[in-house]
Amino acid sequence: MLSLDEIVRASCGVPEDINDPGLCPSGVSTDSRTIEQGELFLALAGPNFDGHDFLGQAFEKGAIAAVVSKDLPLARTIRVADTLKALGDIAAAYRQKFDIPVILISGTNGKTTVKNILRDLLSLRYKTYANPGSFNNLVGLPLSVLEITEENELAVLEAGISEKGEMERLCEISRPSHGLLTNIGPSHLEGLGTLQEVFEAKWELAQAIGSLKGTLYVNADYPELLKRAREEKIRYRTFGVQAKAEFTPTDVHYGMDGTEFELKGEEFHLLLLGAGNLCNAVAALAVASGEFDIPLSEATQVLAEAKPERWRLEHRKVGGLHLLIDSYNANPVSMREAFGLLTVFPSPRIAVLGAMLELGDESERYHHEILELARETADLVIITGPHCELYPRHEGVLFIPDKQKAADELHKRLVPGASVLIKGSRYCALEDIVSELWGSA
Repeated sequence: MLSLDEIVRASCGVPEDINDPGLCPSGVSTDSRTIEQGELFLALAGPNFDGHDFLGQAFEKGAIAAVVSKDLPLARTIRVADTLKALGDIAAAYRQKFDIPVILISGTNGKTTVKNILRDLLSLRYKTYANPGSFNNLVGLPLSVLEITEENELAVLEAGISEKGEMERLCEISRPSHGLLTNIGPSHLEGLGTLQEVFEAKWELAQAIGSLKGTLYVNADYPELLKRAREEKIRYRTFGVQAKAEFTPTDVHYGMDGTEFELKGEEFHLLLLGAGNLCNAVAALAVASGEFDIPLSEATQVLAEAKPERWRLEHRKVGGLHLLIDSYNANPVSMREAFGLLTVFPSPRIAVLGAMLELGDESERYHHEILELARETADLVIITGPHCELYPRHEGVLFIPDKQKAADELHKRLVPGASVLIKGSRYCALEDIVSELWGSA
């Protein structure tokens, strides 16, 4: 960790009664509820919270000092203009202490899954750090960088953005040696604008890799990514499922218990479901074997044991039913992938859908397209949860805004052997329906 003096310099802060500037905090925390003895407290502020209100609690729990943006009559503080920027600047300075490969993963879908598989693959040979959960934004990624230790030989990070310029900042903080773009699709359009603007915002990762003389892994199923990489003379390698790439699976068989495929002569069984997860697995294999010499023969067990994150295309067998729970997030790309997977499962097929949020001016069009796909794929479609009015009304489709009532109606319609897809944006929390009917989600 940086010393307090180094933190002052990195953040351009003004120290107040820092008695021992050479002292090193044991870590950095932005949460007074979980801060531990000896850590540095960083008082973030937002529309509905202000970390400055919890400085007393942080110091009571043993904070060594606090980074603040308000002029307060408190000792052991470092005053900065912007605590969020200071967090990134501190993490960027800390990153400079480590001369290790850092793989930064971004894209519309699959970031966390690719990160988890790649972490497990690289851990076969290297002491690998990966950021927990979805710690991928302007708060989570700097905190993750600050958790890298001298023992780590590699770091795998994911970057999630919702506004223009955020990717550039995340790259400034993490200084990736390798980048991976999973895919590009309509997501966070309210903050990013058009689909082309989403592309440009994500492409900031590629530009950072180019300037740092690193290597970019791109999904060849998205030809615009390849075209831009060639135009900008960025060093790149390719993976994909549909297009011919350096890493492309063959003999693919999708099933209810996973996916069978071959890659460069090696046979794999992937426990994760669907075409999207196949692409995620191939992406991770490409980086691990193509860049860090992990033998594909040793990778087979990792894929066979890979498990989905909670609420991310989980398959559960309950009382003779097949449940596909994908309530962590939703956008048009992941919706199409989910319905593609649903066709593998037996009829009758039921789709319980929540809204797709942050689609901006394109929201109406995308909700119309997904509803049409749902009607073509499922025998029964139930629309529920907040903002369900974003879907157009249609004969034969049940619109039940109240999730409790939707759960009751779903229960009436269930028959042995049915397959049920439950999918919506995080805000919709459709796992509540799972909890209501089958216990804990």
